[in-house]
Amino acid sequence: MQEEQATSRHAWLQQSTRDLPRSAAVDKVRLTWPMMPGAVRYRVELLSSSEYKEENVIYAETVSAPGTEIVLEALHGAPFEFVYWTVCGLRLDGAPLGEFQAPKPLSFSERRPVSPLMLSDYHEMAETPIYLVYAWIPVQGTSSYEVELWREDGKNRERVRHYYTYESVLYDEAPVLAQGEYSWRVRALDGHGRRWSDWTEPEKFAVNSPVTVAAFGDSITHGGGAVMAPPSRGMYCWETYAGIPVKNLGRSGDNTYELLQRFEDDVLPFAPKYLVIMGGVNDYRIGTPARVTIQNLSRIAEKCRAYDITPIFTTATPITPRLMEKVWDVEPASWGWKAEQIAVNEWIMAQPYAVDVSTPLTDEDGEMKAELTTDGLHPDAEAKKIIGETIGKYLKDTFGLQ
Repeated sequence: MQEEQATSRHAWLQQSTRDLPRSAAVDKVRLTWPMMPGAVRYRVELLSSSEYKEENVIYAETVSAPGTEIVLEALHGAPFEFVYWTVCGLRLDGAPLGEFQAPKPLSFSERRPVSPLMLSDYHEMAETPIYLVYAWIPVQGTSSYEVELWREDGKNRERVRHYYTYESVLYDEAPVLAQGEYSWRVRALDGHGRRWSDWTEPEKFAVNSPVTVAAFGDSITHGGGAVMAPPSRGMYCWETYAGIPVKNLGRSGDNTYELLQRFEDDVLPFAPKYLVIMGGVNDYRIGTPARVTIQNLSRIAEKCRAYDITPIFTTATPITPRLMEKVWDVEPASWGWKAEQIAVNEWIMAQPYAVDVSTPLTDEDGEMKAELTTDGLHPDAEAKKIIGETIGKYLKDTFGLQ
């Protein structure tokens, strides 16, 4: 009887081993921590003691995500049970954002993870963006990733997106417009496109229509900040701070002409009663005359009124060219950008419904306050909070929205 049980258990163990993905064969740990506002990268260090001293550091790396996988070979023979880890946020120039966190035992972390860890807050958002961004912690030993988006409408379940990528952040160029229950997942592949890890547990979210309020704009509406934080993180989306649900119709990189061109496709499916319009930065920074920007915004307002939508304009936020040139491979800002921005904003503030979000972000030189932006173009978390709260208060006070 005992021999039969031993044989049965041996067969079960063999089957379990075969079922595990090959990524689980790599002896590694996955470390994670909350995002640190303003951090562009993170410095992770392994210590031979719970006391943080430079001489106790046995391994260090710099990563862009709030998490990493470390192969235990990096311990160089140090006993796993007596190794600790710590992390510190870094600024754009590599300087520490603050102190290193109190060291934690490495043995308490997740060992041999079988699937990636997604970096997405869609399940917590009142309304998800229509242009999704899929992000996760990079997987050790992988070559590429497979991403799927699924939709259910109560009767049927179908896969509506299927992507392969070599990166751990993927911007979806097609909008998600149809109502229904959605979920997305990701898994790692080897160099031959075969399973390297298991699929993640799907992240679920819903798309509903109609909505009361929607936001239409470029990357400042879409989300993201501190260079590396993607729009999938609520901390860097101003809609998070509005205090009322706002459907995010932003698309990174848009100028006002592109907003005008996608109005029918991206706005009308949600039939918003109020549309917050935030555009112009990608116009004036490259030298587009204010009159052209104003013409595009005027036509968007006309379209709104034609479909019984109330247009609510927000002022175009400032930029800090010297910071932009440090981060982005773009042409220098147009020499006359301030005059064009002022002209656009004067027109915006003359509209029936308008919100000034640029003044609280602007320094005495007319640029975005350096403490509110890392890359000179995108407002960071504190600035997004200012924008969101300002817009939310205006919507509540003017239209009685809750």
